[in-house]
Amino acid sequence: MKNDIEAFPCSEYGNLGMTLRDYFAAKAMAAMLSIEDVHFQNGESEIARWSYDQADAMLRQRMVPVDGVDEVA
Repeated sequence: MKNDIEAFPCSEYGNLGMTLRDYFAAKAMAAMLSIEDVHFQNGESEIARWSYDQADAMLRQRMVPVDGVDEVA
């Protein structure tokens, strides 16, 4: 699984930006934290781990062929 794809590449400043995995994890974390009833026993580290687990699942899903599409971007 290629997870080092840049989410917002910008070589102008010598920084390739965050990876797509980081972007997906941030989106998953924001969505999860927007739910008031969410409770994690181990605090921030558990939230981060859960967010990256979700990001990894999204990256795996990107590799699944879609009907009528030969290649996943």
